Amino acid sequence: MNEFNDEQRGAVKDSGLGSLLKLNKLVIRRDLCKEIANTFDLETEEFDIGGKRVRMSMKESEHILSLPSEGDEIKEPPKSTLKEYFSNNKTSGEDFISHFVLYAIGLYMCPTLQTYVNSEYLALIEDVANIKNLNWTSLVHNFLIASIREYRRVPSTNLKGNLALLQVSQYFHVTK
Repeated sequence: MNEFNDEQRGAVKDSGLGSLLKLNKLVIRRDLCKEIANTFDLETEEFDIGGKRVRMSMKESEHILSLPSEGDEIKEPPKSTLKEYFSNNKTSGEDFISHFVLYAIGLYMCPTLQTYVNSEYLALIEDVANIKNLNWTSLVHNFLIASIREYRRVPSTNLKGNLALLQVSQYFHVTK
């Protein structure tokens, strides 16, 4: 995203996903994230952090992610080639935004260990003009919670989702 030209940056901002252009690197401590996930209560959807029961709220996710959180809620629905697309393509139209959204889903919003983005997400980019009206926070939040639920049920499963959100959210609760 550092190589985007001004038109491309403007198109991303117009789509409502401009906060993704300001991302800083964050070291993901997978062991810590697994420890946090292991404290998740499947029934109450709360974490046990230092003896305190805490729930990761949608509002908290919105605050940490700075993604749109109004509009139609998004339920749960190839990265390297998308990266190449951005390196070689300097347009800023609907094709660019569609590719950017898929890239953002696969790399930042709902990352998995796969090298591709699930085709179920294609429905989210059918109407490019509506992208800014979707509740992207709900997608990230719900995907992470679903991933933690899956991890708790089947511990051999890989922990997926925006682990930075998990780390930062729990850090806020520990430092309160």
